[in-house]
Formats: sequence, C-alpha cells, structure tokens
Amino acid sequence: MAIEYRTGASALTTEAFIGLARLIWDREYDPARTAAALAATINVGAWSGDRLVGAVRVLSDGYFFSTVPEVMVDPAFRKQGVGQELMRLALDAAPGGVLFLGAQPGNEPFFERAGFRRGPTGYVGRRP
Repeated sequence: MAIEYRTGASALTTEAFIGLARLIWDREYDPARTAAALAATINVGAWSGDRLVGAVRVLSDGYFFSTVPEVMVDPAFRKQGVGQELMRLALDAAPGGVLFLGAQPGNEPFFERAGFRRGPTGYVGRRP
C-alpha cells in the first residue's frame, strides 16, 4: 500500500501518535498531555491506509530556531524511505528551512543519508 504524507490538522491524531510511540518507546503516555504537545509543534504524518506508520514533529520559535524532538517510523516500515521523506518534509515545514537536531548514538547514519551534516556536539542537562 502506498504511503500518504500529511501535514497540518490531519497529520496526526493523538491516538495514532501514541500507538506509534509505544512501538518505539515502551512507556505510558497521557493522552491530554500528548495532545497538547502535538498542538505545539508542526507535525508530519506518514499513513498507510488508516495506520500511522511514521511521524516527525518540528518545534520552532517561528524565526530563529527549529528542532526535531523526534522522528519515528514503525519498525515494519523501516528501510523503505519513510524516515527520509519525513525529514525532507520537516525541512520544508521548518521556518527558514533549517533544522537543528540531536541524534541518539547509532542513529547518525540515518540523518546523514537524509542529507543532514554533523554540527556542534550537543549536551543534555537534567535536574538532579
């Protein structure tokens, strides 16, 4: 079945996003908080029929800075170009056409294949 890429209000539903996220990260998701997070980002969804098989969210201040909090592809749909197309569409949707992001160790080749180049090293701060 062909993949349909959606942006705007039809890009994602909260339920579909949580279902996909659970395939990637096994944890509990609060639907109301998930819906609020989705409302605060530019979203692109990859759909196979009525099944969400990939998603990327762009978080932006609208001018200076845009980043990707996550890009997810259903494991059954990986290695088919879905992630690369999501990243291309995320770049198109990002104000100014520039995205800054961090890659989990081991995922760097995916972003390089999608046309991204390594930049400054990132850091994570957490409250004790």
